[in-house]
Amino acid sequence: MLRLRESAGCSLSQRDIIMIGFCLLLLWLLSPTLPSSAASPTPSTPTASPNQLSGHELLRIGEIHDQQEHFPETLTYYQLALSKFREKQQPQGIATALMKIARVQERQGKLQEAYASLKEAVPLFAQTADRSAHAEALLATGRVAAQLGQREVSREALTQAAALFTRVRNARGRNDTLVQLGLLQVVDGETDAGLSALQQAAEEARNRRHIEQQFTATVALGDAHWLLGHMGDARTHYLEALALAEAEHHLPFEGMLKLRLARLDEGKDSLTDRLALAKRALLIAQSIQDPAGEADAWSLIADLHRQLGQQAEADQADARAIAIYRSRELFVHGVR
Repeated sequence: MLRLRESAGCSLSQRDIIMIGFCLLLLWLLSPTLPSSAASPTPSTPTASPNQLSGHELLRIGEIHDQQEHFPETLTYYQLALSKFREKQQPQGIATALMKIARVQERQGKLQEAYASLKEAVPLFAQTADRSAHAEALLATGRVAAQLGQREVSREALTQAAALFTRVRNARGRNDTLVQLGLLQVVDGETDAGLSALQQAAEEARNRRHIEQQFTATVALGDAHWLLGHMGDARTHYLEALALAEAEHHLPFEGMLKLRLARLDEGKDSLTDRLALAKRALLIAQSIQDPAGEADAWSLIADLHRQLGQQAEADQADARAIAIYRSRELFVHGVR
C-alpha cells in the first residue's frame, strides 16, 4: 500500500513509487466505457461452442465478463479471440485482443505480461489505418512502462501518443496523454514543462466542458504540487476538484478527494481534522461498495490514529485494511 506522506526532498526511487500510485489512480479515473455491444449487465451462455464463434463474438463475450471483473472468464474469451484472429491472420483483430488482454493484466498487477502484450500490439496497430487505436496502445504502453520504472520508454510512447491523438483530432485521448506526460515530467524534475502540460490539459478540458477530464487534470495538478512540496497549491487544486465532484454528485471522485486532503500533512494541529476527512471518505467508499477505496481509507485512518497516540484504534483500522487488501488481491487474481 502507498502512504503519500514523503516530502519534496524524497529520493528519485521514492518518486517513482509515488508516480506508480498516481498512474494507478488515474487509470481508474480514465477507465474507458465498454463498447455498446458489451453493455448487457448479465453475460448469457453462448448458444454455440467457442470454436463456432468469430473472434469479434468471442471479444464481445469477454467484454461482458470484463465489465463485471470476472477476470478468469474474461481472459479465457480474450485468449480464444486472439487465437481465432491469429488463425485468420487478421492484424487489427490480433492487436485489439492483445490490448484488451493487456488491460486486464495491468489491473491484476501483472505489469511485465501487460507490457509484453502491448509491445506486440503497438506495431500491429501501426500497420492499420486506425490511428486512434494505435495512439491508445501507445498511451497504455507509456502508462505501464512508467509503472515498471522505464521512464524513457514511457516518455517516448506518451510523446508519440500525443502527436497521434493531435493528428486525428482526438481531444479526449490527447488530454489523457498530457496528464500522464505531465506527471512523468514532474517526476523527472522537468517541473515547468510538467506543470505546463497539466495546466494545458485542465484548461482544454474546461473549454470542452468535459467534467471528468477537468477533474482528472486538476487532481493531477494537486498531486504534482504535493510531490514538489507545495502543500498550499496542492490543497487549492484538490479543493477545486472536490467542488467539481460535489457539483456533479460524483461520490467516487468526492471520496478520493477527501482522502487526498486527509493525507496533506500540515502539522499536528490538523490531525483531528484529517481523521474526520478520512472517516468521511470511508463512509463514501462503503456506500458505493468500493473495496479498494475502503481499504485505503482504513489504512490512512490507522496511520492518523497512530500519530494521535491511539494505538488500539490504529490496530483495529489496520486489521480492517489488511483484511480487505487480502480479499481484494484474491478477487483481482481470479479467486472468488
